[in-house]
Amino acid sequence: MDFPIIDGHCHIFPPLAGACGFADADTHLRYMQRAMHVHGNQPYRRLRDGARVAARALWSADDPSEAGRAKTAGFRVGQHGRFEWETAGESTFVQFLPPHMADMAAPAETIIAAMDYAGIATAILQNDHIYGNLAPDFAAAGKRHPGRFIGLAQLDEAHAYHDGQLAALRHQVGQLGMAGLYFTTAGLSPSGYRPLHDDLAYDPLWTEVARLDVPIFWVQFGASPVGTYEDEMACLERIVERHPRLRHVLVHGLPTALYADADDKVVLPEVIVRLLRSGQVYPELLYPISWGGRHDYPYSHAARQFRHLHDAFGPDRFIWGSDMPNVERFCTYRQSLTYAFEHFAYLTDAGRRLIFRENALRLFTHDPVIR
Repeated sequence: MDFPIIDGHCHIFPPLAGACGFADADTHLRYMQRAMHVHGNQPYRRLRDGARVAARALWSADDPSEAGRAKTAGFRVGQHGRFEWETAGESTFVQFLPPHMADMAAPAETIIAAMDYAGIATAILQNDHIYGNLAPDFAAAGKRHPGRFIGLAQLDEAHAYHDGQLAALRHQVGQLGMAGLYFTTAGLSPSGYRPLHDDLAYDPLWTEVARLDVPIFWVQFGASPVGTYEDEMACLERIVERHPRLRHVLVHGLPTALYADADDKVVLPEVIVRLLRSGQVYPELLYPISWGGRHDYPYSHAARQFRHLHDAFGPDRFIWGSDMPNVERFCTYRQSLTYAFEHFAYLTDAGRRLIFRENALRLFTHDPVIR
């Protein structure tokens, strides 16, 4: 690999049982409980024998607001990558992080050691409520390790158009040096998803993001109170139409398996095609974190499905990411790179440089200090 690689999707975080930038540990715990309720990639299991548990006991299926939280579930941060709770009197867990993460933390120095071993120069730090409100941590890590991290800001999505949140965004970008905004539609849960993020009420936020000239990293879902994945994309399209200066990254990439036939031919809905042809929307190339539980390295189905995207839209439309350290529940950090870098044989040298470096750099008009 003859150029410095940028990982578009990485995390650092303190021990998750703490407040991690929230007002207190209980507030942080509430966000983690909601996240594990909507998490579907890893199965719930019974602690005593590892048997799968079908019941979703963490939140009401009918009420995404705070009132729907199952307060008697005993949800807690466990050890060795697990979140735990009670289901019908049985201790239950989900293996969200790799088992080697005994203290449920990913210090910056540990992630840098992993980056060095895998051959990664710089990582974009995504800022999800699961891990905390971490812009100050990202800023401190960046000072300790110049050129290694690019941090993203985070807001309370349910109220992100309010003046206090707009001020928080300005502070995180202007004073802490965050280079983009991370926005998960799951963060609309506290307001019961009312209003949605494409409502005119949110225009002060999108106007401010455009003024600050930073990209938005979006987490959207295939089934949520917003609707289907196409519904999520329709919401994004309305924002793109009203605010054409904004740049957008689709975190976790496109769910090509939803649109692939038995031969791995991918036919995307028109709303996604329009977004990708807008020139302002960049999906991540990131398969192992979602495919690792069903497919083995080097993920040959992913190679075939991504080729349809590559041939239709070109290599200048995608940004490689790993989802480190989470991805190590399925494969090594190095393998989360090489499955595509080495095994997508249709990629040219110029295409690799775009996907694994240059496209990420183009997101940031205020050049971050990188390697």
